Amino acid sequence: MPKRGGQVGGCMRIGGWIGASRWVLGMLVLLSSNLGAGQLSSPDVERLTAEAEQWWAQGRPEQALRKFGEALARARELGERGHEWRILDRIGRIYLEREQFQPALEHFQQGLKVALDLGDRPAQAVELVAIGEVYTLLQQPQNAVKTYEALLALEEERQDRLGQWHAYYGLGFAHKANGAPELAIPYVEQALVLARALNDQSLELASLQELEADYARLGDYTQVARYSEEILQLARSIDDQRLAAEKLATAGYAYEQLGQGQRAAAQYRSALLAYRDLHDAHGEWRALDDLGRVTLKQGDTAQAVSYFQQALTVAQRSGARADQVLALEHLAGALRGAKEYSKALPHYQEALKTARAGKLLEYEWLVLSDLAGMYAEMGDAKRALTHYQQALKLVQQLGDKEAEKQVRDAMQRLGKQPGAEGKPARKR
Repeated sequence: MPKRGGQVGGCMRIGGWIGASRWVLGMLVLLSSNLGAGQLSSPDVERLTAEAEQWWAQGRPEQALRKFGEALARARELGERGHEWRILDRIGRIYLEREQFQPALEHFQQGLKVALDLGDRPAQAVELVAIGEVYTLLQQPQNAVKTYEALLALEEERQDRLGQWHAYYGLGFAHKANGAPELAIPYVEQALVLARALNDQSLELASLQELEADYARLGDYTQVARYSEEILQLARSIDDQRLAAEKLATAGYAYEQLGQGQRAAAQYRSALLAYRDLHDAHGEWRALDDLGRVTLKQGDTAQAVSYFQQALTVAQRSGARADQVLALEHLAGALRGAKEYSKALPHYQEALKTARAGKLLEYEWLVLSDLAGMYAEMGDAKRALTHYQQALKLVQQLGDKEAEKQVRDAMQRLGKQPGAEGKPARKR
């Protein structure tokens, strides 16, 4: 089901975990390289490792894995445990890049065992971070939590604030993945304190964004607005114009959810200007669509229609069919709300035509259900039922059980009250 693009809220999918994990683990690749540097080893191990690194740098992971495997066997034969650890770690990271999480986990765990045997606490920390991240990617958050707790104990003993940041951030991420954002927040707050103590803006930004997402999952839009504003200030200080535009939009949405329409509109207008400066057509469309929605809530139908028309123009210019469908649907919805059915109908029909041309089934059913609802309001139960039946067929084809229930409920209401509104509620 299509949702409002670009706003906070909703569960993080595996892709989000992958992105965050790669960011965190990417910071550790250099550390793991440095920990293995300067150790004496046989020429064979050095040569094989160097060849493997070259293959990896050239984007040839299979060849790299083969060479690392040869280097690992030679290091074990010679009893070079330090190089054994480093090679296991590198192999794990290649598997992680390839999204082969189970073999990645196995190699990181072997690396941890070697690091423990050596009493090498920095190496242990590197492996614990990696293991925790992979457990999160494997959707085993309880194992991830245990791993990060072990990391935190180690880093507190070492008095390593960067390591503690990784532990707190990882604990927060793992608790959120376990469906408990309320448990995640205290850990991420500690991560934020550490990031600021370290004067590291990249860590501060990651912590702020995680807090924003956690509070969004809890529906606490006061805190979402707070952290969006803090991220906005940080984005401006590092001259990240795109992030600033996104946070203006996010803050606007938070204020809108809090019922502060004028404040939300001001943020959306600022986001609109920012997206135009970036020549970001989708961002411009979204800001105009947001302005139309919040203006409509304030009772100004004419101004809302104007914003939706502008959004439609932007979407048509960019050729983005999904944006065109939503702009037409929202434009028609504003007119429908004003009981201007004859004006709304051609926009719904154009939205339906555009959705079908783009084979956008998830949008097509929405427009069909809207049309059905409008016909029900007009007292045309026969046409309403026909459109609901078409919408029902599509959601069944999509396998969307939630949408199917919404359409069936609307059809049931239509049967009981033929003249009543039959429009199912839907997410944006």
